[in-house]
Amino acid sequence: MGLSWTDRMEDVSTQEWDFVLSRSVRPSPFFSRHFLAPWAKTFAADHSKRIYRWVRNGETGGFLFLCLCDSGLGWELLGGEQVSDSLDAIVVSGREEEFWTEFLLSSRDLLSLHPLTLPNLVEGSASIACLPRVCSELGFSFRMEEMDRSPYVPLPSSFEEYLSLLGKKERHELRRKIRRASAELPGLFFRVTRTKEEFERDFPSFVALHRQSHTGKAEFMDDRMVRFFREMAEGFLSAGRLRLAFLSGDGGDMASALHIEWDGALLLYNSGFDPGYREASPGLVLLAHCIEDAIGDGFREYDFLRGRERYKYDLGGRDRIVYRATVRVS
Repeated sequence: MGLSWTDRMEDVSTQEWDFVLSRSVRPSPFFSRHFLAPWAKTFAADHSKRIYRWVRNGETGGFLFLCLCDSGLGWELLGGEQVSDSLDAIVVSGREEEFWTEFLLSSRDLLSLHPLTLPNLVEGSASIACLPRVCSELGFSFRMEEMDRSPYVPLPSSFEEYLSLLGKKERHELRRKIRRASAELPGLFFRVTRTKEEFERDFPSFVALHRQSHTGKAEFMDDRMVRFFREMAEGFLSAGRLRLAFLSGDGGDMASALHIEWDGALLLYNSGFDPGYREASPGLVLLAHCIEDAIGDGFREYDFLRGRERYKYDLGGRDRIVYRATVRVS
């Protein structure tokens, strides 16, 4: 009964983790073992961790994965700000206030040394709804600030209907770019990696296209990041949730996009393209194909995830606000 903690990811029951995640208000792949376990292995192996398990009425009702990293933010959610797109405690729906109350009551001494930082709380998070009140009642300070936006597109029943929902200028430009790519890129075709064998063949191409996109992406995708991406992607592939898409032609792969299928939504986690084909807009054309494919497969939403890049709004993106919250002992 109550809270217990460990500093070892391997001590967490996979069955319990998946069970609680499936019953939370807004389950996210970034709270899942397929993401957090490789993240901890790659980026937090030598850092202090506290993984809290909350039991209520004989049943596991919540987990909180924390790390004392090098960012200077104190205890923060495992997953960090750089490569995760949404984070939170994982709590069975309706029990969030109980969970946070018990955690804060038992953690005053811990948080008196280091504050608690909760990055990547996406609009609609259950913790956003209850933490300000819980902190106020228990004598903790709570501060929340906007840190980013996370655009998404609700998907209609057909691609033509999707196009009709874009602004006139955006619709015209997208159609023009699709026609131009078809005319200028010999042997153009769209494909999706779905099997382990295809993944082994295609993952190096995804990495190469990502690195080619621009200097910042090349610096980001260092060898350590490649190891993380591979292990994370293999986990989602084994769960049947990875969708690695390519726009290819006679000259090989021109653009790639790594997606996660989750709870009726297709999430665009990362992408890249060959700048040698920049004039033909292969990245944008690929995403148009991905959206069309998602509509055909019955997804209700295409989620561009964090970042305010122009192309997301050109493709109809609507904003969700992403917050960073800080909890301190008053």
